Amino acid sequence: MSRADTYPQTMQSIKITTFQALRRSLGLIVKAAPIELRNLIILNIIRGAAPSGVLFLNKLIIDEVSRLLSRTQTAQPLALILSQPMLLWSIAGVLILKLVGDSIDTMSSFTVTSLRDRLQGAVEGKVLEKVANFDDIALFENPELLNIVELAKTGVFKIQQLAFTISMTITGIFIFIPSVSLAAAIAWWVPLLILLSSIPSIYIERKYTKLIWRVQKKQAKITREMNLSARVLTGEEYAKELRLFGLQELWLKRWQGQFVQFFSEMQAIRKKGAIVVLLWSILSRIGVALPFVYVVIGALGSRYTLGDLALYSGLIVQVEESLQLLINNYTNLYDIALGVSPIFQLLDLKPELQSPLGDVASRLPSLPGHGQDARATSLLPDSGQDARATSLLPDSGQDARATKDKIGIEIKDLSFCYPGSTKNTVTDINLTINPGEMLVLVGENGAGKTTLGKLLGRLYDPTSGSIAWNGKDLRSYSLSYVRSRIAVVMQDYARFPSTVRENVGFGDLLSLSDDTAINEAISESGIAAKVNSLDQGLETPLGKQLEDGIDLSGGQWQRIAIARALMRLDTAEVLIFDEPTAALDPKTEHEIYSIFRQIAAGKTTVVISHRLGLAKIADRIAVMENGKIAEIGTHDELIAANGIYCSMFTRQASSYI
Repeated sequence: MSRADTYPQTMQSIKITTFQALRRSLGLIVKAAPIELRNLIILNIIRGAAPSGVLFLNKLIIDEVSRLLSRTQTAQPLALILSQPMLLWSIAGVLILKLVGDSIDTMSSFTVTSLRDRLQGAVEGKVLEKVANFDDIALFENPELLNIVELAKTGVFKIQQLAFTISMTITGIFIFIPSVSLAAAIAWWVPLLILLSSIPSIYIERKYTKLIWRVQKKQAKITREMNLSARVLTGEEYAKELRLFGLQELWLKRWQGQFVQFFSEMQAIRKKGAIVVLLWSILSRIGVALPFVYVVIGALGSRYTLGDLALYSGLIVQVEESLQLLINNYTNLYDIALGVSPIFQLLDLKPELQSPLGDVASRLPSLPGHGQDARATSLLPDSGQDARATSLLPDSGQDARATKDKIGIEIKDLSFCYPGSTKNTVTDINLTINPGEMLVLVGENGAGKTTLGKLLGRLYDPTSGSIAWNGKDLRSYSLSYVRSRIAVVMQDYARFPSTVRENVGFGDLLSLSDDTAINEAISESGIAAKVNSLDQGLETPLGKQLEDGIDLSGGQWQRIAIARALMRLDTAEVLIFDEPTAALDPKTEHEIYSIFRQIAAGKTTVVISHRLGLAKIADRIAVMENGKIAEIGTHDELIAANGIYCSMFTRQASSYI
């Protein structure tokens, strides 16, 4: 049975038109910076109308000066100016408009900067919130979805440009309207001719902007690979081996090759577009030249005064410039609309993981000082929110916590195929894990162990089949509830750039300030001696990226991850440990085994490992091979069966002799 036949395919990007993207972007601006937007509109109305006012006043000045010169000669020009009210007020009006224009430019620049920063904060915050709270980790493992995330990051910078483009568009409109009105006084066909001669350029620029976006969209994969190469060259996690193996030149050439591929494709389309636009712009020049010649001829034929000549000549240029400004801003708006559409595709993206009642945590009030993460933790029994959370779960009062006769975990006909792949990673798994039982999943790398662990933690839903917890399908519970009842240590555990306290306390946000609980978890994970030796103790920043931060060894970091899982031990019903001793030496590994056995008492525990030391003390062992359960039984039973497990155990045991 295919994934599409079993569950609805909700994790698909929705196509966003340029109009929808632009409309929603404008909506974001109105919500993010309404005051700045209002001020910007007012300032640009004034700034847009000022040039036409200056041209009209210049006409009056030229005509008045011409009239005075034709009537009289004076040795006292200043006195003459002061004696002519129209001339005096026209000069004063030009100076005032120039001063106002300069002041508005400064205020407008400040307003645009404020609007841009508010907008960036609002949009980037929405993108980060969407990615951080996206329940389905396929977002980080599906190339197509990763491309949308990459384009959305670029779109955040595009939306910054939207503030400036809107500012210039408003200016262009309020320059264009009065300019066209005055230019129509020359002849009705003048503004129409200028407009019609510009249409081909508008069409061509729009066409090539769309072509450039298609290339950019297609190149999202290359851009992502360039970023990965840059991360290898600059990231701390690669720094040592990059230098020890002399890989700098190889990765530099790889990045340069990716850049050349990106640049050459983009440059080719830009070059072609520039040539075509340049050819069509000649037509626009002719559309401007004809009215200009018409005005000059009119002035020579005495139909127009010298002031009219100055006014109309300036207006023709102003109409053409404002029209070009509007054309360029239209093209920019179209480009921005294309660039920001992935933001809204990402925001509209729905995960395949669905809760029948939605996320319980999202309905609960935020706890002081902890934000949204604390809301999820409020589902724990000692949080005071348990009754409220329970009422939101299916069949309230009959959930896993209230069930007296717990059934444990039942896996039936389970298969899973990662999004974008055509091959199952696990196939036809049938397995029952009894309440309080420790089951160890073993097998070679790639056998499907970690994938099964992700499915048990509901990081994915099955392609087919089901996982039942205490008699109910795992999907019938809210995601927050399921995850609040599971304590995990993953093989790719997180190394948070924060303090020791937070790295451990993140396991239970309600206990983040509880030194006793944190120190107990640290002690049980065997890292107390190291933490106690630190000058700042629990407040020590972990990570060289932080000021005064220190780094830990791989094994020490893994103990911190184990301590983080221990913080949830009182409320967790299921423990999942994925390669929990992978970074530990044999002596330390043995110590951790005894800790695991102690903390797993009474808990349903799944340990995923290719190292078999812990398997000896497990209740049962399931051997995975090629995505299937190949063997299952106790250590003694599987050794006696002389099968896959016996061979693996014998091989590993010989390496310790």
